[in-house]
Amino acid sequence: MTLRNRVSAAAAVGVLIVVAAVSGVLYFVYAASVHSRVDATLIDAAQQASSVVQQIKQPAAGTSGSIPDFERPVTVGSVELQLSNGPVAVGQPSQFGPLGSQDVAVAEGAQPPYFATVDMGGHQFRVYTAAMPGGSDAGLVRASRATDADDGTLRDAALLLAALTVGAAGITYGAARLTAGRILRPIAELTATAEHITKTRDLTARRFTGPNGAGTSDEVGRLSSSFGSMLAALHDSVTAQRQLVADASHELRTPLTSLTTNLDLLEDGAGLADPQAPGLVRAAREQAGELDQLITDLLDLARYHESAPHRETVRLDLLTGQAVHRLGQRGPHAVIEAELSPCLVHVDPAAVDHAVGNLIDNAVKWSPPGVAVRVVVEDGRVVVSDRGPGIAVEDLPHIFERFYRAPDARGMPGAGLGLAIVGSVAQANEGTVEVRTGPAGSAFTLAFPSLENAGD
Repeated sequence: MTLRNRVSAAAAVGVLIVVAAVSGVLYFVYAASVHSRVDATLIDAAQQASSVVQQIKQPAAGTSGSIPDFERPVTVGSVELQLSNGPVAVGQPSQFGPLGSQDVAVAEGAQPPYFATVDMGGHQFRVYTAAMPGGSDAGLVRASRATDADDGTLRDAALLLAALTVGAAGITYGAARLTAGRILRPIAELTATAEHITKTRDLTARRFTGPNGAGTSDEVGRLSSSFGSMLAALHDSVTAQRQLVADASHELRTPLTSLTTNLDLLEDGAGLADPQAPGLVRAAREQAGELDQLITDLLDLARYHESAPHRETVRLDLLTGQAVHRLGQRGPHAVIEAELSPCLVHVDPAAVDHAVGNLIDNAVKWSPPGVAVRVVVEDGRVVVSDRGPGIAVEDLPHIFERFYRAPDARGMPGAGLGLAIVGSVAQANEGTVEVRTGPAGSAFTLAFPSLENAGD
Protein backbone atom coordinates (compact mmCIF):
# COMPACT_ATOMS: atom_id res chain seq x y z
CA MET A 1 0.00 0.00 0.00
CA THR A 2 1.32 3.41 -0.98
CA LEU A 3 1.91 6.17 1.56
CA ARG A 4 -0.96 8.13 0.01
CA ASN A 5 -3.38 5.24 0.56
CA ARG A 6 -2.11 4.68 4.10
CA VAL A 7 -2.61 8.34 5.01
CA SER A 8 -6.10 8.33 3.45
CA ALA A 9 -7.06 5.10 5.19
CA ALA A 10 -5.78 6.40 8.54
CA ALA A 11 -7.85 9.58 8.16
CA ALA A 12 -10.94 7.58 7.16
CA VAL A 13 -10.54 5.18 10.09
CA GLY A 14 -10.13 8.09 12.50
CA VAL A 15 -13.31 9.77 11.22
CA LEU A 16 -15.14 6.41 11.25
CA ILE A 17 -14.29 5.88 14.93
CA VAL A 18 -15.31 9.42 15.92
CA VAL A 19 -18.55 9.44 13.92
CA ALA A 20 -19.43 5.91 15.09
CA ALA A 21 -18.96 6.98 18.70
CA VAL A 22 -21.11 10.10 18.19
CA SER A 23 -23.75 8.06 16.33
CA GLY A 24 -23.85 5.53 19.16
CA VAL A 25 -24.41 8.28 21.72
CA LEU A 26 -27.11 9.87 19.54
CA TYR A 27 -28.84 6.51 19.09
CA PHE A 28 -28.97 5.80 22.81
CA VAL A 29 -30.17 9.35 23.52
CA TYR A 30 -32.88 8.99 20.88
CA ALA A 31 -33.91 5.55 22.18
CA ALA A 32 -34.16 6.92 25.71
CA SER A 33 -36.25 9.81 24.37
CA VAL A 34 -38.59 7.35 22.61
CA HIS A 35 -39.02 5.30 25.77
CA SER A 36 -39.62 8.46 27.77
CA ARG A 37 -42.33 9.52 25.30
CA VAL A 38 -43.96 6.08 25.61
CA ASP A 39 -44.11 6.45 29.40
CA ALA A 40 -45.57 9.94 28.99
CA THR A 41 -48.19 8.55 26.59
CA LEU A 42 -49.18 5.84 29.09
CA ILE A 43 -49.50 8.40 31.89
CA ASP A 44 -51.60 10.69 29.68
CA ALA A 45 -53.87 7.80 28.65
CA ALA A 46 -54.33 6.73 32.28
CA GLN A 47 -55.30 10.28 33.25
CA GLN A 48 -58.06 10.17 30.62
CA ALA A 49 -59.57 7.01 32.12
CA SER A 50 -62.49 8.88 33.78
CA SER A 51 -63.63 10.45 30.50
CA VAL A 52 -63.28 7.12 28.78
CA VAL A 53 -65.53 5.53 31.41
CA GLN A 54 -68.09 8.31 30.94
CA GLN A 55 -68.08 7.84 27.19
CA ILE A 56 -68.66 4.12 27.68
CA LYS A 57 -71.52 4.66 30.16
CA GLN A 58 -73.47 7.18 28.04
CA PRO A 59 -74.52 4.73 25.32
CA ALA A 60 -75.56 2.32 28.10
CA ALA A 61 -77.72 4.86 30.04
CA GLY A 62 -81.34 3.67 30.59
CA THR A 63 -80.32 0.15 29.71
CA SER A 64 -78.91 -2.73 31.57
CA GLY A 65 -75.46 -2.17 29.95
CA SER A 66 -72.31 -1.51 32.01
CA ILE A 67 -68.67 -0.73 31.39
CA PRO A 68 -66.46 -3.60 30.34
CA ASP A 69 -64.99 -5.56 33.18
CA PHE A 70 -61.29 -5.42 34.06
CA GLU A 71 -60.40 -8.38 31.85
CA ARG A 72 -61.43 -6.65 28.62
CA PRO A 73 -59.13 -3.75 27.59
CA VAL A 74 -60.26 -0.58 25.83
CA THR A 75 -58.07 0.73 22.99
CA VAL A 76 -57.28 4.45 23.05
CA GLY A 77 -55.01 5.32 20.16
CA SER A 78 -51.89 3.14 20.50
CA VAL A 79 -52.58 2.42 24.17
CA GLU A 80 -54.81 -0.23 25.71
CA LEU A 81 -56.61 0.65 28.94
CA GLN A 82 -57.86 -1.81 31.54
CA LEU A 83 -60.48 -0.10 33.69
CA SER A 84 -62.03 -0.88 37.05
CA ASN A 85 -64.39 1.77 38.45
CA GLY A 86 -64.96 -0.05 41.71
CA PRO A 87 -63.13 -1.93 44.42
CA VAL A 88 -60.49 -4.46 43.32
CA ALA A 89 -59.24 -7.48 45.18
CA VAL A 90 -56.08 -9.52 45.31
CA GLY A 91 -56.23 -12.34 42.77
CA GLN A 92 -58.76 -10.58 40.55
CA PRO A 93 -58.03 -11.66 36.97
CA SER A 94 -56.62 -9.15 34.47
CA GLN A 95 -55.01 -9.13 31.03
CA PHE A 96 -51.53 -9.43 32.56
CA GLY A 97 -52.41 -11.93 35.26
CA PRO A 98 -54.11 -11.74 38.64
CA LEU A 99 -53.86 -8.50 40.60
CA GLY A 100 -51.42 -8.36 43.47
CA SER A 101 -51.36 -6.59 46.81
CA GLN A 102 -49.39 -3.69 45.28
CA ASP A 103 -52.16 -3.17 42.71
CA VAL A 104 -54.82 -3.09 45.44
CA ALA A 105 -52.71 -0.62 47.45
CA VAL A 106 -52.37 1.62 44.36
CA ALA A 107 -56.17 1.50 43.80
CA GLU A 108 -56.75 2.51 47.41
CA GLY A 109 -54.20 5.34 47.16
CA ALA A 110 -51.86 3.75 49.68
CA GLN A 111 -48.98 3.51 47.13
CA PRO A 112 -48.02 5.67 44.14
CA PRO A 113 -48.47 4.54 40.53
CA TYR A 114 -45.71 2.40 39.02
CA PHE A 115 -44.30 1.18 35.70
CA ALA A 116 -43.52 -2.45 34.87
CA THR A 117 -42.37 -4.45 31.85
CA VAL A 118 -44.45 -7.62 31.47
CA ASP A 119 -43.93 -10.64 29.18
CA MET A 120 -47.10 -12.08 27.68
CA GLY A 121 -47.51 -14.39 24.73
CA GLY A 122 -43.90 -14.00 23.68
CA HIS A 123 -44.15 -10.19 23.61
CA GLN A 124 -43.13 -7.51 26.06
CA PHE A 125 -45.45 -4.74 27.21
CA ARG A 126 -44.80 -1.52 29.06
CA VAL A 127 -47.53 -1.27 31.74
CA TYR A 128 -48.48 1.76 33.85
CA THR A 129 -50.68 1.04 36.87
CA ALA A 130 -52.48 3.91 38.66
CA ALA A 131 -55.58 4.65 40.68
CA MET A 132 -58.71 5.53 38.73
CA PRO A 133 -58.73 9.35 38.53
CA GLY A 134 -61.78 11.25 39.81
CA GLY A 135 -63.43 8.18 41.30
CA SER A 136 -64.94 8.16 44.81
CA ASP A 137 -64.61 4.43 45.21
CA ALA A 138 -61.40 2.53 44.92
CA GLY A 139 -60.68 1.87 41.27
CA LEU A 140 -57.72 0.91 39.12
CA VAL A 141 -56.53 1.70 35.61
CA ARG A 142 -53.78 0.01 33.64
CA ALA A 143 -52.33 1.55 30.47
CA SER A 144 -50.19 -0.76 28.35
CA ARG A 145 -48.28 -0.61 25.06
CA ALA A 146 -46.12 -3.17 23.28
CA THR A 147 -42.42 -2.38 23.70
CA ASP A 148 -41.65 -3.41 20.10
CA ALA A 149 -44.07 -0.86 18.70
CA ASP A 150 -41.19 1.58 18.21
CA ASP A 151 -38.68 -0.97 16.92
CA GLY A 152 -39.21 0.18 13.35
CA THR A 153 -38.49 3.80 14.27
CA LEU A 154 -35.37 2.84 16.20
CA ARG A 155 -34.24 0.59 13.36
CA ASP A 156 -34.64 3.40 10.85
CA ALA A 157 -32.67 5.72 13.11
CA ALA A 158 -29.90 3.12 13.49
CA LEU A 159 -29.72 2.58 9.71
CA LEU A 160 -29.61 6.33 9.10
CA LEU A 161 -26.79 6.85 11.60
CA ALA A 162 -24.88 3.86 10.18
CA ALA A 163 -25.24 5.26 6.66
CA LEU A 164 -24.04 8.66 7.84
CA THR A 165 -21.04 7.05 9.54
CA VAL A 166 -20.02 5.04 6.50
CA GLY A 167 -20.66 8.03 4.22
CA ALA A 168 -18.52 10.32 6.38
CA ALA A 169 -15.68 7.77 6.33
CA GLY A 170 -15.95 7.41 2.54
CA ILE A 171 -15.99 11.16 1.96
CA THR A 172 -13.04 11.58 4.32
CA TYR A 173 -11.08 8.88 2.44
CA GLY A 174 -11.70 10.59 -0.90
CA ALA A 175 -10.87 14.04 0.43
CA ALA A 176 -7.77 12.69 2.17
CA ARG A 177 -6.55 11.11 -1.07
CA LEU A 178 -6.90 14.42 -2.91
CA THR A 179 -5.23 16.35 -0.11
CA ALA A 180 -2.52 13.73 0.47
CA GLY A 181 -1.75 13.77 -3.24
CA ARG A 182 -0.86 17.46 -3.05
CA ILE A 183 0.92 17.21 0.29
CA LEU A 184 2.97 14.14 -0.66
CA ARG A 185 3.84 15.32 -4.18
CA PRO A 186 7.17 16.83 -3.00
CA ILE A 187 8.05 13.53 -1.33
CA ALA A 188 7.34 11.72 -4.59
CA GLU A 189 9.58 14.24 -6.37
CA LEU A 190 12.33 13.67 -3.79
CA THR A 191 12.01 9.92 -4.33
CA ALA A 192 12.26 10.34 -8.10
CA THR A 193 15.31 12.57 -7.67
CA ALA A 194 17.01 10.05 -5.37
CA GLU A 195 16.30 7.21 -7.84
CA HIS A 196 17.60 9.32 -10.73
CA ILE A 197 20.79 10.15 -8.83
CA THR A 198 21.25 6.48 -7.92
CA LYS A 199 21.05 5.50 -11.60
CA THR A 200 22.97 8.36 -13.20
CA ARG A 201 25.30 9.53 -10.37
CA ASP A 202 24.28 13.06 -11.38
CA LEU A 203 24.33 15.14 -8.19
CA THR A 204 23.17 18.26 -10.04
CA ALA A 205 19.66 16.81 -10.54
CA ARG A 206 16.92 18.92 -8.94
CA ARG A 207 13.48 17.45 -9.61
CA PHE A 208 11.57 18.89 -6.68
CA THR A 209 10.10 22.32 -5.98
CA GLY A 210 8.46 22.00 -2.54
CA PRO A 211 4.73 21.82 -1.71
CA ASN A 212 3.98 25.49 -2.43
CA GLY A 213 7.17 26.64 -4.01
CA ALA A 214 10.44 27.62 -2.42
CA GLY A 215 10.64 28.99 1.07
CA THR A 216 7.91 26.91 2.75
CA SER A 217 8.39 26.34 6.45
CA ASP A 218 6.34 23.20 7.00
CA GLU A 219 7.91 19.77 7.50
CA VAL A 220 7.74 18.76 3.82
CA GLY A 221 9.16 22.11 2.71
CA ARG A 222 12.00 21.83 5.21
CA LEU A 223 12.66 18.28 4.00
CA SER A 224 12.89 19.49 0.39
CA SER A 225 15.18 22.36 1.39
CA SER A 226 17.39 20.08 3.49
CA PHE A 227 17.55 17.51 0.70
CA GLY A 228 18.59 20.19 -1.78
CA SER A 229 21.23 21.52 0.62
CA MET A 230 22.51 17.98 1.18
CA LEU A 231 22.81 17.39 -2.57
CA ALA A 232 24.64 20.69 -3.02
CA ALA A 233 27.05 19.88 -0.20
CA LEU A 234 27.59 16.37 -1.53
CA HIS A 235 28.19 17.72 -5.03
CA ASP A 236 30.74 20.21 -3.68
CA SER A 237 32.44 17.46 -1.68
CA VAL A 238 32.63 15.09 -4.64
CA THR A 239 33.87 17.90 -6.88
CA ALA A 240 36.52 18.83 -4.33
CA GLN A 241 37.61 15.20 -4.02
CA ARG A 242 37.90 14.84 -7.78
CA GLN A 243 39.87 18.09 -7.96
CA LEU A 244 42.08 16.93 -5.11
CA VAL A 245 42.82 13.65 -6.88
CA ALA A 246 43.59 15.48 -10.12
CA ASP A 247 45.84 18.04 -8.40
CA ALA A 248 47.57 15.39 -6.29
CA SER A 249 48.21 13.28 -9.39
CA HIS A 250 49.75 16.27 -11.12
CA GLU A 251 51.94 17.18 -8.14
CA LEU A 252 53.05 13.59 -7.61
CA ARG A 253 54.01 13.12 -11.24
CA THR A 254 57.02 15.51 -11.18
CA PRO A 255 58.94 14.03 -8.20
CA LEU A 256 58.10 10.51 -9.30
CA THR A 257 59.43 11.23 -12.79
CA SER A 258 62.63 12.72 -11.41
CA LEU A 259 63.07 9.84 -8.98
CA THR A 260 62.55 7.29 -11.75
CA THR A 261 65.01 9.12 -14.02
CA ASN A 262 67.73 9.14 -11.36
CA LEU A 263 67.20 5.44 -10.65
CA ASP A 264 67.41 4.69 -14.38
CA LEU A 265 70.71 6.61 -14.61
CA LEU A 266 72.12 4.60 -11.73
CA GLU A 267 71.00 1.38 -13.35
CA ASP A 268 72.24 2.17 -16.88
CA GLY A 269 75.68 3.53 -15.90
CA ALA A 270 78.35 2.09 -13.72
CA GLY A 271 76.01 1.98 -10.78
CA LEU A 272 77.29 3.22 -7.47
CA ALA A 273 80.84 3.22 -8.91
CA ASP A 274 79.88 6.11 -11.20
CA PRO A 275 81.34 9.42 -9.92
CA GLN A 276 77.90 11.00 -10.30
CA ALA A 277 76.22 8.28 -8.19
CA PRO A 278 76.38 10.16 -4.84
CA GLY A 279 74.70 13.19 -6.39
CA LEU A 280 72.00 11.03 -7.98
CA VAL A 281 71.36 9.28 -4.67
CA ARG A 282 71.08 12.60 -2.85
CA ALA A 283 68.65 13.88 -5.48
CA ALA A 284 66.61 10.65 -5.19
CA ARG A 285 66.47 11.04 -1.41
CA GLU A 286 65.32 14.64 -1.74
CA GLN A 287 62.63 13.63 -4.20
CA ALA A 288 61.51 10.79 -1.92
CA GLY A 289 61.36 13.30 0.93
CA GLU A 290 59.21 15.60 -1.19
CA LEU A 291 56.86 12.71 -1.91
CA ASP A 292 56.68 11.81 1.76
CA GLN A 293 55.94 15.43 2.76
CA LEU A 294 53.31 15.77 0.03
CA ILE A 295 51.53 12.60 1.15
CA THR A 296 51.70 13.70 4.81
CA ASP A 297 50.23 17.10 3.93
CA LEU A 298 47.44 15.47 1.92
CA LEU A 299 46.52 13.21 4.82
CA ASP A 300 46.60 16.10 7.30
CA LEU A 301 44.51 18.28 5.00
CA ALA A 302 41.87 15.56 4.66
CA ARG A 303 41.84 14.99 8.42
CA TYR A 304 41.48 18.67 9.32
CA HIS A 305 38.81 19.25 6.68
CA GLU A 306 36.55 16.24 7.16
CA SER A 307 36.83 14.93 10.73
CA ALA A 308 35.70 16.60 13.94
CA PRO A 309 38.76 17.88 15.83
CA HIS A 310 39.73 16.72 19.31
CA ARG A 311 39.76 19.97 21.25
CA GLU A 312 41.19 20.84 24.61
CA THR A 313 42.08 24.01 26.47
CA VAL A 314 45.72 24.93 25.80
CA ARG A 315 48.11 27.87 26.17
CA LEU A 316 48.42 29.32 22.68
CA ASP A 317 51.64 31.12 23.61
CA LEU A 318 53.32 27.86 24.74
CA LEU A 319 52.07 26.02 21.65
CA THR A 320 53.51 28.74 19.41
CA GLY A 321 56.76 28.80 21.36
CA GLN A 322 57.26 25.10 20.66
CA ALA A 323 56.71 25.66 16.92
CA VAL A 324 59.20 28.57 16.95
CA HIS A 325 61.80 26.46 18.75
CA ARG A 326 61.30 23.52 16.40
CA LEU A 327 61.69 25.63 13.26
CA GLY A 328 64.73 27.37 14.73
CA GLN A 329 66.38 23.98 15.26
CA ARG A 330 65.46 22.80 11.77
CA GLY A 331 66.80 25.86 9.97
CA PRO A 332 69.61 27.63 11.90
CA HIS A 333 69.76 30.38 9.25
CA ALA A 334 66.18 31.46 10.12
CA VAL A 335 65.87 34.49 12.41
CA ILE A 336 62.64 34.50 14.41
CA GLU A 337 61.60 37.14 16.93
CA ALA A 338 58.81 35.98 19.24
CA GLU A 339 56.62 38.05 21.53
CA LEU A 340 54.33 35.61 23.30
CA SER A 341 51.68 36.79 25.76
CA PRO A 342 49.89 34.14 27.83
CA CYS A 343 46.40 33.28 26.57
CA LEU A 344 44.06 30.28 26.59
CA VAL A 345 42.18 28.81 23.62
CA HIS A 346 40.06 25.70 23.14
CA VAL A 347 41.44 24.04 20.00
CA ASP A 348 42.98 20.89 18.55
CA PRO A 349 46.62 21.27 19.76
CA ALA A 350 48.24 19.15 17.04
CA ALA A 351 46.35 20.86 14.23
CA VAL A 352 47.05 24.39 15.51
CA ASP A 353 50.74 23.53 16.02
CA HIS A 354 50.86 22.36 12.41
CA ALA A 355 49.13 25.53 11.15
CA VAL A 356 51.39 27.87 13.14
CA GLY A 357 54.44 25.96 11.90
CA ASN A 358 53.26 26.37 8.30
CA LEU A 359 52.79 30.12 8.77
CA ILE A 360 56.26 30.56 10.26
CA ASP A 361 57.86 28.32 7.64
CA ASN A 362 56.14 30.32 4.87
CA ALA A 363 57.37 33.60 6.39
CA VAL A 364 60.95 32.33 6.64
CA LYS A 365 60.80 31.14 3.04
CA TRP A 366 59.82 34.59 1.72
CA SER A 367 61.95 36.78 4.00
CA PRO A 368 65.41 37.85 2.79
CA PRO A 369 68.32 35.97 4.44
CA GLY A 370 69.20 37.33 7.83
CA VAL A 371 65.97 39.35 8.15
CA ALA A 372 63.92 38.41 11.19
CA VAL A 373 60.42 36.98 11.06
CA ARG A 374 58.21 38.40 13.80
CA VAL A 375 55.76 36.15 15.71
CA VAL A 376 53.26 37.76 18.14
CA VAL A 377 50.72 35.94 20.33
CA GLU A 378 48.03 37.82 22.25
CA ASP A 379 44.28 37.48 22.98
CA GLY A 380 43.91 34.19 21.09
CA ARG A 381 45.71 35.46 17.98
CA VAL A 382 48.95 34.42 16.31
CA VAL A 383 50.38 37.10 14.00
CA VAL A 384 53.29 36.04 11.77
CA SER A 385 54.97 38.88 9.81
CA ASP A 386 57.65 38.62 7.14
CA ARG A 387 59.68 41.14 5.14
CA GLY A 388 59.14 39.54 1.76
CA PRO A 389 57.93 41.11 -1.51
CA GLY A 390 54.25 40.77 -0.56
CA ILE A 391 51.45 38.99 -2.37
CA ALA A 392 50.08 40.10 -5.72
CA VAL A 393 46.50 41.32 -5.72
CA GLU A 394 45.42 38.68 -8.23
CA ASP A 395 46.84 35.92 -6.03
CA LEU A 396 45.19 36.99 -2.75
CA PRO A 397 41.79 35.24 -3.35
CA HIS A 398 43.54 31.91 -4.05
CA ILE A 399 46.36 31.61 -1.53
CA PHE A 400 44.36 29.30 0.77
CA GLU A 401 43.31 26.97 -2.05
CA ARG A 402 44.86 23.53 -2.32
CA PHE A 403 47.81 23.22 -4.69
CA TYR A 404 47.65 26.88 -5.63
CA ARG A 405 51.08 28.41 -6.20
CA ALA A 406 51.73 31.95 -7.29
CA PRO A 407 53.97 32.33 -10.36
CA ASP A 408 56.85 33.59 -8.17
CA ALA A 409 56.54 30.51 -5.91
CA ARG A 410 56.65 27.81 -8.54
CA GLY A 411 60.41 27.59 -8.41
CA MET A 412 60.47 27.07 -4.64
CA PRO A 413 60.04 23.81 -2.74
CA GLY A 414 56.53 22.82 -1.78
CA ALA A 415 53.26 21.75 -3.37
CA GLY A 416 50.94 24.62 -2.40
CA LEU A 417 49.34 22.86 0.59
CA GLY A 418 50.81 24.79 3.53
CA LEU A 419 48.36 27.71 3.58
CA ALA A 420 45.48 25.40 2.59
CA ILE A 421 46.15 23.45 5.79
CA VAL A 422 46.14 26.71 7.77
CA GLY A 423 42.70 27.60 6.34
CA SER A 424 41.27 24.15 7.11
CA VAL A 425 42.61 24.22 10.69
CA ALA A 426 41.07 27.66 11.28
CA GLN A 427 37.71 26.56 9.93
CA ALA A 428 37.68 23.27 11.89
CA ASN A 429 38.46 25.07 15.18
CA GLU A 430 35.96 27.95 14.75
CA GLY A 431 38.79 30.35 14.00
CA THR A 432 39.72 32.74 11.21
CA VAL A 433 42.81 33.48 9.16
CA GLU A 434 43.51 36.83 7.52
CA VAL A 435 46.39 38.37 5.62
CA ARG A 436 47.62 41.93 5.22
CA THR A 437 50.18 42.44 2.51
CA GLY A 438 52.21 45.18 0.90
CA PRO A 439 55.59 45.83 -0.71
CA ALA A 440 57.26 45.68 2.71
CA GLY A 441 55.97 42.20 3.54
CA SER A 442 52.92 40.24 4.64
CA ALA A 443 51.30 39.55 8.02
CA PHE A 444 49.13 36.46 8.57
CA THR A 445 46.75 36.48 11.57
CA LEU A 446 45.40 33.16 12.85
CA ALA A 447 42.71 33.90 15.47
CA PHE A 448 40.63 31.68 17.78
CA PRO A 449 38.00 32.52 20.43
CA SER A 450 40.06 33.46 23.48
CA LEU A 451 39.28 32.21 26.99
CA GLU A 452 40.24 34.11 30.11
CA ASN A 453 43.84 35.33 30.25
CA ALA A 454 46.18 32.63 31.52
CA GLY A 455 48.46 33.11 34.52
CA ASP A 456 51.87 31.63 35.01
